[in-house]
Amino acid sequence: MNTKRQTVWLVSMLSLMVVLSAYYLFTQDMESPEVLTDGTQTEQGAQNATEASAEGDGLVVNEVEQPGGEGTAISEAEQKILDQVEEQGLASGGIFSELLAKREMENAEAENRIMAAISQTQSKEEEAVAAAAELEQLEDKNARITNLESELMKSYEMALVAEEGDRLKVVVTSEKLEKKQAADIIKLVMSTMEVDANQVSVQYVP
Repeated sequence: MNTKRQTVWLVSMLSLMVVLSAYYLFTQDMESPEVLTDGTQTEQGAQNATEASAEGDGLVVNEVEQPGGEGTAISEAEQKILDQVEEQGLASGGIFSELLAKREMENAEAENRIMAAISQTQSKEEEAVAAAAELEQLEDKNARITNLESELMKSYEMALVAEEGDRLKVVVTSEKLEKKQAADIIKLVMSTMEVDANQVSVQYVP
């Protein structure tokens, strides 16, 4: 009888050991895929970063970085210009990308200068008000230029307005430009920007 009990006890212990061993192996197998998954996600993240860097080498620009860390989103008209430049290539669109980059840089510098003046003249109300008014004028001018370019691009595939001191130069894409077309552009610029005819010049590129 005692021998039978011992046998039953041994069998029970062996069964328990088998169950515990199986449980241990099972839990180890469950943990391994998590490690592999993490590794896979890391590699995918690195691949995405590479792809983003590759895209950054192109011409498509969504945001101009400001020295203060804040970006100024470009207008819809400017994005359309950039898209056209990218599609047609630098040979035909180089002047547009160059003028647009110059304009964005000048606007950023002007805005930073005005904001710095505002922050440094908190105790002088008159100077702060003058700086705020200058900022408002800058924003109004940029809005008018954006609207002007959008209107011009209804007739021309690409159009850009560049400032040259107190003058405005309009560049459009066209195989040729008739005098009447140039006159219409000048009239549109005069009415939109409130400038005189002698302050406007028109240039076309094929």
